Amino acid sequence: MDTCPRNTEIPAIGGMMGGYLALPETPAKAAVLMQVELWGMTLHMKEVADRLSKEGYVAIACDLFRGAPAPVSTDPVEKWGRTFEAFDDVRCTLDCRCALDWALSGEGGFDVDKVFAWGFCMGGRFAHNLGAFDKRLAGVINFYGRINFPRLPTKPFLPIELTGMIECPYFGAFAETDGLIPPQDIARLKADLAHSPFSEIKVFPGTEHAFFNDHREAFHPQAASEAWTDVLRFLETHG
Repeated sequence: MDTCPRNTEIPAIGGMMGGYLALPETPAKAAVLMQVELWGMTLHMKEVADRLSKEGYVAIACDLFRGAPAPVSTDPVEKWGRTFEAFDDVRCTLDCRCALDWALSGEGGFDVDKVFAWGFCMGGRFAHNLGAFDKRLAGVINFYGRINFPRLPTKPFLPIELTGMIECPYFGAFAETDGLIPPQDIARLKADLAHSPFSEIKVFPGTEHAFFNDHREAFHPQAASEAWTDVLRFLETHG
């Protein structure tokens, strides 16, 4: 089996989406579907996938934009907002279900019976949604994914409304200071997951949104290291 990381194509609803596939050199413990940030398929996403593969996991970073241009961090904030408002959450949630189908089918050249979803920023809400809509998922990891926002035609359901449907293990990592995710949303998420003995919501002191991303100014080395350890523990416990 060729374990060199490579770009791949993943079936999606009514089409295909790109992906970045990193395979371990040893038999895989499980697979992790990575739902990318607002910035799309960045070097950071590929580097995290590579790190996961070195820990024995198949890592698939999914291009949720399906090849369409994603914004960049130097764009005006208004462009970030327009991208968020225009993004079709129903389509993307269905795409994530298709990616889960693909990961479990063996068509990607790997064989696993457990698949986790790990979403970052924008992708965090789609990892959350997948946990609510697909019982096959082994667990959800949400890194500072926004779960509550004004309802829009492109967003007919809100992640925070779906939390009670999530039955799989859940690990949420959030920043202490985040203009997109106020403390009351995190408190509600924690309360709505109280039915699950395998859920953990963690707020990292002294951090801001995107604290795990070492390509951003908000990067917090200590918190990022701790969060990485938490993720590996979560995967090992539930994989």
